[in-house]
Amino acid sequence: MKKTINYRELVLGLGAYAYSPEQWALTDSMIRKAFDYEVDPWDPNATAARLRITTDQSGSRDLLVLLSESPVMDMDTDPHDYEHSLLPVTLVAGQPMWFQDDVLDSWELTSGSAGTGTVTIANPTDQPMSHTWVINGPAGASFSLPDVSWTGPRYARVPGVDHTSGRDDSERIYTTPTLVPEDGGGATVEVDRMRLPIRSFTNTNMAGRTGGRRLLYKVPPYTPPTEVPVSVTNAAPGAGVVLRQPRLWSRPWGLE
Repeated sequence: MKKTINYRELVLGLGAYAYSPEQWALTDSMIRKAFDYEVDPWDPNATAARLRITTDQSGSRDLLVLLSESPVMDMDTDPHDYEHSLLPVTLVAGQPMWFQDDVLDSWELTSGSAGTGTVTIANPTDQPMSHTWVINGPAGASFSLPDVSWTGPRYARVPGVDHTSGRDDSERIYTTPTLVPEDGGGATVEVDRMRLPIRSFTNTNMAGRTGGRRLLYKVPPYTPPTEVPVSVTNAAPGAGVVLRQPRLWSRPWGLE
């Protein structure tokens, strides 16, 4: 059975404290303005409100949230008289997992028109990882990217037979379409089935040039650092790949 988590709902009590009625009113207003029902449609750089929890063990993990109900202040006492208040808010996170910054690894061709290297892939979280490859190179270049099935217990996963399908894709390689001038010098290649399998730097869909092939395998939870091969042909020095590895967690601390 496939696990699906559509969203995460949270209820928080936000306290406003000050030393005068005027300061309290300003603080209360700023707290309320930090949250909204939608991302600001007039600001191209706007995001939902960010909650961050930081611990010594796990560092910082974030969640992007919007209001799902109208906040109603606890009015047992007059906050103007006491200079403090409690505002319960109900929030919803469309992306339900707590996240950290993506981890990046890369390889670059330093000489010649073709070459092979390695990058390190890992998933220390408790969630399957849908990673992203970013390729860059001149028109005519084609890249080979690893897309392996995994097997083994937690903390000891290795490329091997995928037990859900019975397929052994431990050495599977995905070859990208040959870049053309209209691709703008590269493309983004996705594992996530909710995104285009491959999109050029000029924002065009390249899936029609793949012959129906795409990346298949997410990286399972608790996969240790593993070196995997990458290569490029018909390129030039400076061509290369970047591996973006998201870090998603079901809790804001622990689970390492």
